[in-house]
Amino acid sequence: MRKLIVLCLAVGLALASGEQWIGRSQAVCRPIPNPQPGIFPFSPELFPGTDTLKYDDGTPGQSWYWFVAGNGWGMKFISPSDNVTLAGALIYPTTLGANNQAIVYAYTDDGPSGSPGTMIFADTVNVTPDQWNYVPVSVPVVASNFYVFYVQAHDSASGPMFAIDANDNAPMHRKWVLNGGTFSEDNTHGDWLIRAVLDWTPQDTNASAFEFAPYWTRDTVPNINLTIRAMIRNLGSDTLPVGTPVRLSITGPNSYAYNDTQPTAAALKHGATAQINFAPAWHIPNVAGMYNIKVWTEAAGEKWPADDTIAWDLSCAKWIEYVNEAKLAWITSAGPDKATQFDPAYFSLTYPVGLTRVRAEFYLHPNIPWSDSSFQFLIYGDDGATLLYESETLEAPAGMPGTPIAYSFDSTLVFTSGTFYVAVSSVTQNGRPTVFADSVVSGHHSYSGSGSTVWTPTQAPIGEWFISAVVLSNYGVEEGFEPGLRNPSLQITNYPNPVTDQVTLKWQVPSSMPISVNLYDATGRLARNLYTANDKARVGTLTMDSKSLAAGIYLVRLETAKGSATRKLVIDR
Repeated sequence: MRKLIVLCLAVGLALASGEQWIGRSQAVCRPIPNPQPGIFPFSPELFPGTDTLKYDDGTPGQSWYWFVAGNGWGMKFISPSDNVTLAGALIYPTTLGANNQAIVYAYTDDGPSGSPGTMIFADTVNVTPDQWNYVPVSVPVVASNFYVFYVQAHDSASGPMFAIDANDNAPMHRKWVLNGGTFSEDNTHGDWLIRAVLDWTPQDTNASAFEFAPYWTRDTVPNINLTIRAMIRNLGSDTLPVGTPVRLSITGPNSYAYNDTQPTAAALKHGATAQINFAPAWHIPNVAGMYNIKVWTEAAGEKWPADDTIAWDLSCAKWIEYVNEAKLAWITSAGPDKATQFDPAYFSLTYPVGLTRVRAEFYLHPNIPWSDSSFQFLIYGDDGATLLYESETLEAPAGMPGTPIAYSFDSTLVFTSGTFYVAVSSVTQNGRPTVFADSVVSGHHSYSGSGSTVWTPTQAPIGEWFISAVVLSNYGVEEGFEPGLRNPSLQITNYPNPVTDQVTLKWQVPSSMPISVNLYDATGRLARNLYTANDKARVGTLTMDSKSLAAGIYLVRLETAKGSATRKLVIDR
């Protein structure tokens, strides 16, 4: 994800190379202090007899505002029952302008695909900046999840800004924006400081997974270890016992599947939370693509499973790009196609290389709307004219500034030498989606034009487009490959064995086939699935965190349809 600086864009216009550009203002976003408690109507206990739902963790972050009144930010909350009362909302505005008015809306989720639908509350309120403000709502929410939105009552600097914290904990589909009367999901880093206060009667048993924590990410790289952490909460009136299962499921490219279970380590009373750390850490396969992560609770006698599960889409790729985030300066409001010419040698990649994914970042400015957001990714060869691939028609996201969209190819494009162009091509010739650019003009990696004509290098002050690619080095050449292998091979590379903290496993199979790597205890009971995939690669490596395993003898087994291989593993404490 791009940093929050991408929101720092003003409306000032300048001319550059015959096109209009939107410049940057340093006054739009600023840090916020530690969120302060604020003044509330209930004392000494806050909101007695109620429950507060939240995603933010209160870490200092940034202050934001829109240029236009009527735009705002919202959080989606998962109702813990089919009949609750939204007693109130907690919001955190920050200092800016002379006017202290803001608007608070609440919606049910009966819009398309669970988006905001029926408005159930609207009020214009006076707010106190730089502290939590409580807004009484007192409306029933029946058989629905719901949204709370903070909306600007005035244009830009005339009213208060709004706060976002520094960490991204909310699951998928929880963060939203309202822009020009349209709702859309938001992918910025951090969670809006919006909380919901509920008045309701809890069930006896209601265990809820409600956020990923701490400091979650949307992008990662292949072939590393990543610890999955999640927060669960007991919303039921009965104590949640020790040992309540919390499940993890990860699915990804090539029918990849990974599963794990961690039991709760302590009893949880009503309202208590616990952080679940799945161990060992998940070893991300060496396959670029999108991985879907789900975590859910399985409490015995669960009365309300609708709030059990949270999900996250994790983009796994090693992106290459020329852009300099610190030099973000411009976006284009119209003009020809935009393309970046990639030279794999510039990034020290070794041919043959495989192109698997591309990405661009867009910004829909309220003062320069798109008449058509449709576009395609086009891939051209070294000459900039030979069209090698065109994506399906895509829609540029109309969310917050810096909103990226990535596209995975249905087959890998292989280049044995030379360069290639990645172009963002509008389907129509007006109202083109706007792409970011930096102000670094040396090198001329970015161009305007079309593959059917000569590409024109960007001219100062315009630099590199925010276009990225995933390129695999030595594509088709497998490191450590042993020619003529007839049977599956498995190695434990640690020496000595017994081991204490980490175990590195390497394997090879005779041909591309589904594989599974499992860990069994001395009795033959399956202790853990370590890796399962329908991989194209014939060799693989993973590192297993063994600190959570009890001392003893284990068997690591590589299993395929054409044979297996087993190695003994001794864990020493």
